[in-house]
Amino acid sequence: MKAVTIEVPDEVYEACREMAQKTGRTVEQCVMEFMLKYGPRPQPPSSEAKQRKRRGHSHFLTTQSLGYATGADNESIDADLAKEYSRGLSEGK
Repeated sequence: MKAVTIEVPDEVYEACREMAQKTGRTVEQCVMEFMLKYGPRPQPPSSEAKQRKRRGHSHFLTTQSLGYATGADNESIDADLAKEYSRGLSEGK
């Protein structure tokens, strides 16, 4: 929480001081309650800000061609694994 010094009209201070005495709280607590209840409300983010948040860091991502197909299906993965495994066996690993 941040500390802020504010100036209020004398009648506002006196009303808060009286409320504080009646309720056993500090003047600062009464002012805070008033600000939270009647003060300005945060504005919802604009649609542009929502889109930026949703995108995150995707603007850093790029694509690159490897010169051959890279399927994500199980059959091509299994074939790639079998090829590498057999290569390792033939090299004595």
